[in-house]
Amino acid sequence: MLSKSELLRVFVVAAESKTFRDAADKLHMSPQSVSRVIKMLEGTYGELLFHRSTRTIKITKFGEQLLSRASHALDVMNDVFLFGQQKNNHDELSGNITITTPDLIGRDFLYPLLSDFHKKYPKIHIDIRASNSFSHLVDEQIDIGIRVGKIKNNGFIVRKVNEIKFFLVASPEAINNFGTPRHIDELKNLPAIEAIDCNSGKGWPWLFADGVEIHPKNVNFRTDDPEIERLAILDGFGFGQISDWIANNDIKNGHLIRLLEESEPEPWDVYVYRPQKGPVPARVRLLYDSIIDYLSMLKLD
Repeated sequence: MLSKSELLRVFVVAAESKTFRDAADKLHMSPQSVSRVIKMLEGTYGELLFHRSTRTIKITKFGEQLLSRASHALDVMNDVFLFGQQKNNHDELSGNITITTPDLIGRDFLYPLLSDFHKKYPKIHIDIRASNSFSHLVDEQIDIGIRVGKIKNNGFIVRKVNEIKFFLVASPEAINNFGTPRHIDELKNLPAIEAIDCNSGKGWPWLFADGVEIHPKNVNFRTDDPEIERLAILDGFGFGQISDWIANNDIKNGHLIRLLEESEPEPWDVYVYRPQKGPVPARVRLLYDSIIDYLSMLKLD
């Protein structure tokens, strides 16, 4: 959540720009974040601040009146902090950012954003910890976390950005060899690929609708790596339950068959989170907002 002074600063910069995208570049924010701030201010004042078109924005008369007051207020605040309690913008957009993320999300989905981000801000150094184990942000000095499922710690700023579905799948070879299950009860003794929970060392159960869980009895391959799990299922070692983020392409090209669709469980949420306490450097806030926007718009279908 931006402070009142930060909201006004976004408004002032937008008023001096031709488009919200131009303002976003000046503020080192995403255009979507700038647009959200302006809409929030318009809701607060009950007045339109900008006329929008596809190519430009134009400040309204009420916006001009607010701009005069906002600029003066920010000038006063800048004088208060002039003696150096705040770093300048150049310094703020340099330094390290440490991220923890499940390895699959980090490698296959997040990395393209981080690559573009580093090219745009080469003085920001990214340290990414790809792990399926839960990391405590404060103890491990991590700035931004990405996780799947529930986050219980109230000391985090948490934003849901997407969701993950879980599919029971098998290769055409496995189905030819072992048959097609028609009911959940038939799965218990079929050859299975088991995913290991890195936090407990135990196997994850297969999840189904209405809270039903199955622990396969005939496990012939176990791993804590989602990509190895996928490869084992593709090779016909047995049946497995993997996420749509992993399985979609293989299902589309016929290399995997989706089974018991009517019994699939509710999706799990994907979260981006960061520590709540203490100041947030501009570089961290910029990447945090960028990750939220990027993963929120990610379409897997």
